Amino acid sequence: MSDKNDSLQEKLRALEAVFLAKLPSRLLEMEDALGLFLQEPESKAHLALLHRLLHTMAGSAGTFGFPEVGAQAREFEGRLKPLINGETWSKTMLSQYAGDLRRYFADSIKSAENKPASIDIDEDADDTDERVSPRLVYLVDHDKALTEAITLQLEHFAYEVVSINELKSLHVAIATRRPDVVVIELSFPEGKMAGAEEIARIRKLSRLRFLTIFVSNTSSFESRLLAVRSGGDGYFTKPIDIVSLTDRIDAVIGREEPKGYRVLVIDDDAVTSEYYGTVLRSAGMIVKLLTDPSQLLKVMTDFRPELLLMDVYMPMCNGIELAKIIRQDNSYLDVPIVFLSSEGDLGKQLEAVQSGADDFLTKPIEADFLVSALSSRAERYRSLRGLIMRDGLTGLYNHTAIKEELAAEMSIAGRNGGPLALAMIDLDNFKGVNDTYGHPVGDQVLRTLSRLLRQRLRRSDIVGRYGGEEFIVIFPSTSAAVARKVLDQVRIAFHKVQQHSDQGDFAVSFSAGIADLELTTDADELFDSADDALYRAKQGGRNCIVVASGQS
Repeated sequence: MSDKNDSLQEKLRALEAVFLAKLPSRLLEMEDALGLFLQEPESKAHLALLHRLLHTMAGSAGTFGFPEVGAQAREFEGRLKPLINGETWSKTMLSQYAGDLRRYFADSIKSAENKPASIDIDEDADDTDERVSPRLVYLVDHDKALTEAITLQLEHFAYEVVSINELKSLHVAIATRRPDVVVIELSFPEGKMAGAEEIARIRKLSRLRFLTIFVSNTSSFESRLLAVRSGGDGYFTKPIDIVSLTDRIDAVIGREEPKGYRVLVIDDDAVTSEYYGTVLRSAGMIVKLLTDPSQLLKVMTDFRPELLLMDVYMPMCNGIELAKIIRQDNSYLDVPIVFLSSEGDLGKQLEAVQSGADDFLTKPIEADFLVSALSSRAERYRSLRGLIMRDGLTGLYNHTAIKEELAAEMSIAGRNGGPLALAMIDLDNFKGVNDTYGHPVGDQVLRTLSRLLRQRLRRSDIVGRYGGEEFIVIFPSTSAAVARKVLDQVRIAFHKVQQHSDQGDFAVSFSAGIADLELTTDADELFDSADDALYRAKQGGRNCIVVASGQS
């Protein structure tokens, strides 16, 4: 955690250096705007320009370590409010304002000279990385045959599993390479509760933080209580339901991970927006910066943000107008809008909220408070959206949502001229599974496939449950041939997973059909082509993947 904080502070100091380097030119820009305003005091455009530049300085200067410069800019911004509201100034009042403002420019230059910059920054740097490393699981049990069987099953779900059969080896393994989660037997030859006791001992001695799931032959209250007191995050009785175990592993790991909220930052001040973008990225968010409001609708379609963070004052149009434009589109009625501005006028803040915004934060703002405020808004949006867009059993996109996602991705592919593939998947002989083993086991099979699809595909691939035992996968920037290779790995892994039931373990397979934009650029025709290919896969013997006719 310390290294992460140090890295964030270094990036923020670098951005402060950029602001410091650009401060003289910003002050010169304001001085030019003042000159235009003095030449034509009746010009609304010149007045608006000067007001906007002062507003930007009021917000950014405090953010980058010049609170006095920011406070004075806010004062000069406030003195312009009567003019904006229709009042007029005498020549004496104009002259006095200009003299005060020019002294402010000179004082601000001195402040900059007394705080030299020492760090450079690459403004084009992009530190996002969508690669996902396999989860490391330590499986600790003295029963070698059992660990081998469980290891084989967990590896089908794309975990990296290390088996440890001697309890004394666990501490060294954790100290050498800390796992994402430890799955450990409660009882060992050393004692009935030796597993829990060893976990408690390792935590106390090393103070290393790791997640733990206990397994045992017993489900007594005493055993579960000891597991809780040892810091256990889960408890399973043998024989272990592998699908339920993977559900739990992902759930406890997910609690520790950043949520990856997609945040669109809209601000004409590039350095300030980069500053807040850096803060949000350090908290695990995916951030898109926009300095040109006219590109908003295109970016909304491509990026599909879960929250918008914007300033009130911008060129071309203000934030209030921008919020109203967003709210005109039914697709974005529920996307949270948060204003971040140095505007201190409560009337303006209320007007901003009434335009459709959800919150109003004032600059400068502490990084932790900003992250907390935006996270709570984005999480609420994601949760509510999930209730509408997600299938209750699998957590995947539902029928309506997956069709909307396809339309959006096809639009992006059409503009970029890139490929896109669509796969339709259907479980083989699924009615027989329900008839033989019961619907709860059938649901388990559906969850198994949904989990494998999410774990083994890319983050950018979009997975949905189309209905019943039928699934859809959208592969952006991917041809049908490549999608087939990727999906075939999932097919092989899925068929190797042993499904657990009271009547015994069994395996299930699936068939799939794939089509891409080389065949058609119409969404309905793409569905039909993939469905035809799926039909041919079923007719061809099942447990295979067929690419639509006319494609390689």
